[in-house]
Amino acid sequence: MSGDVADWTPRPDEFAVLESQIRCAPRLFALCELERDDAEGEGEVLAGEVFAWGLSFDDRAEVVALDGRNRGAFRSADRAARFFSRCADVRLVWP
Repeated sequence: MSGDVADWTPRPDEFAVLESQIRCAPRLFALCELERDDAEGEGEVLAGEVFAWGLSFDDRAEVVALDGRNRGAFRSADRAARFFSRCADVRLVWP
C-alpha cells in the first residue's frame, strides 16, 4: 500500500461500495458527573465534568474514562450510565 492513507476521500464509485458500512458508524456519547448542593442528588447543579467518553454501536457500547485507566464494554450506553451512576451522579449526554 502506498500514499497517505490518513486523509482519503473516496470517489463516488468507491463510496458506493462502502456506504452501508459508513452509515452505521458508532455514535459518540459522554458520561458526565454532576456535583449538586445536597447529598441526595436532587439539588441545584453546582459543577459538572465529563467523566468518560463512549461509542455506541448497534449491539454494544465501549467506554473510556478520561484518566485512561478505566474502560469497559456494556450492552448499551444507558447501561454504562447506570453502572457508573452507582458511585456518582452520572448522566448520559449525546453531544
